[in-house]
Parts: sequence; structure tokens; C-alpha cells
Amino acid sequence: MKRLVMVLASISLCFGIIANAHTPAQKLIKKLTIWQQKGVMMGHQDALFYGTTWKWEFGRSDVKDVCGDYPAVLGCELGGLELGHDKNIDGVPFDKMREQIQAHYQRGGIITISWHPHNPVTAGTAWEIEGDAVAASLPGGKEHAKMKLWLQRTVNFMKSLKTTNGEAIPIIFRPWHEMNGDWFWWGTKSCTPQQYIQLFKMTVDYFRQAKLTHIVWSYSPNASSDDTPARFFTFYPGDKYVDLLGVDLYQHTTKEEFIKQGQQEMGIMHDYAEKHNKLYAITEGGYRNTPDPQWYSYTLLPALQGYRPCYVLLWRNAWDNKEENFGPAPNKVCVEDFKRLYRDKKLLFLKDISNTTNRKK
Repeated sequence: MKRLVMVLASISLCFGIIANAHTPAQKLIKKLTIWQQKGVMMGHQDALFYGTTWKWEFGRSDVKDVCGDYPAVLGCELGGLELGHDKNIDGVPFDKMREQIQAHYQRGGIITISWHPHNPVTAGTAWEIEGDAVAASLPGGKEHAKMKLWLQRTVNFMKSLKTTNGEAIPIIFRPWHEMNGDWFWWGTKSCTPQQYIQLFKMTVDYFRQAKLTHIVWSYSPNASSDDTPARFFTFYPGDKYVDLLGVDLYQHTTKEEFIKQGQQEMGIMHDYAEKHNKLYAITEGGYRNTPDPQWYSYTLLPALQGYRPCYVLLWRNAWDNKEENFGPAPNKVCVEDFKRLYRDKKLLFLKDISNTTNRKK
């Protein structure tokens, strides 16, 4: 009886949130909640900007070249914007990015954005961990004014993401990701959990003070062996600052280890999401060059078995870097397996979700 009351209360809360979804962010959360009941959306980083053998062909996508449909979720990257550059760290012009975000949203798709900002102390890349950069970025730090300028440039770009009718396009924003690793200047070698939490909260508060109502906030550590809820949430800024739990999950060793890690991380996120009314997803992942011809059917799907994250975002297919190649493409050995995954509706693609509308009537 107690369990029944809890389930009914959860359903009531869910419908209450949906009924009161007024901002673009709340409306997107509502849609994600509904789609999560139908299946797992397929996403791809930089899907519309370039692929393994091409770049800047409007309307093209490696995923579409393989199966005839776009990914449901388009991933984008803002690194470089903070410096005032006209292209991001992967060479994508921000004006083209804006155009493709608008086009994908008008087709009915979802957009998520990551950010690899440069080191505010050393001026190096996000992977340069020297300089005590998090402490320097916080209030009272020597580079706090610079960080505020960087946040404002990011806010300005987010504000520019509008439909032809002037409506704000909702964005899943994923800053300061993989903080439990040691490779970014906001990672474990560069700051304490308390400093990281300050940085995350400062970012969200800055956006909210700028009255951005179309941002869905994602917290996404890197997958780790033998993870536990305590480890997963070490850097967690709190429910008021996070809408979507994520994990970055790559295959580095055996498929058995990947499946084990996937099941482990899914369980941690699912349990917390249910109790705290959050969404969850694989916010980044894949298998470099996907050399396994049946990777999708016998590695990725088993890693998700029994769970239903909102989406799985495969990392980019770089046209100029063979080592940065994680999604499907016509020239890869996994192509037939990916086609089968599409035909059997194992994941949701753009056509599966677009009838629920971002498109003009």
C-alpha cells in the first residue's frame, strides 16, 4: 500500500510539472519526460556540420547517410566562444552552428551544447590543467572578471538561438563535464569538490540573472570503474542547479567491461532520478572508430538493458582526425548493424519525435 501511494504521488508530481510547464526549458523537460517513456533517443555530436569524408554541406549527416534519418539529438560545442573567436575549437563557425541549431529545432529535434573553455590563467586549452584556474575564476579570484566576461559571451550566444518567430530554442547545456577526471582545468587535479560546486553554481546563477529561461542544466561526470552513488555525486551542485543527470561512457577495453560500466552508471542515475524527479542520459560516448561490426546490437544496447535514459549521444566523426571518430558512417564496418538498429526501432530518431512539434504548423 505504501509503495502504491508513493507511485501515485510520483505520477501526480510528474503531471503537476507538465501542467505548469511555461518556460522553454520546462516545456523541453516535459517533452523529454514523455519521450523517455517511449524509448531512448539517438544523438550525435556535430552531426550536421561535418562527417568522416565531408564538411559544411547543409542538410547532410553521417547518420542520415546511413539510415535515411537524422539523429534526434544534435550535439554542439562552444569552446572558443569565450575568447571572442568566430569558430569553435573544432573549426565550426558559430554562425553556421546557429543556422543548424535553428534548422534542427524546426525539424523537431533536440539540441545539447558542451563547452571546453580555455584555461583562464594560462590561456591554454581546456586540457591545460596548470594555474589553479578554478580558484582564479571564482569571486575574489584574480581572473573572476575574465570568467564573467566569458559567461556573458556564452549568454549572448544562447540568447541568439531563436526560431524565425523569435521564440527561444531550448538547450540542454552541459558545462564543466567530466569533472571527476584529471584532464580538464576544472578536474580533480585542479580544484576541490567544493570549488567545483561553486563554479557550477556561479555559472547557473549568472545565466538565471540574465533571465535565460530556455536552459536545461546537465551534470555529467565521466564513467568510472566500480562507481558508487557517493562517488558519482561527489561534485553534485544540488537539485536546484541540475535538471538532467548524465554520464560520459566510452569503450576503452572489452565490451564486457563497457556493458558492466553502463549497467552500473544506469542504475545509479535511474535510482536518483526516480527519487528526485530528474532526467538522465548518456551525454557523451562511443567506441573509437567502432571496429566491432555488431557494436550497437551486442555492446551498446546491453549496456542500457533494463533502463531508459533520455538519449545516447555518440561523439563526433571528425573529417580531419581519424582518432576522433565515434558515430556511424557509410564507410564503417558497423554500418549494417546501425541500419538494423534503425529498422528495428531500438532507438528513437528524428522522425520518431518530430511529430510532437517544434515545427511550425
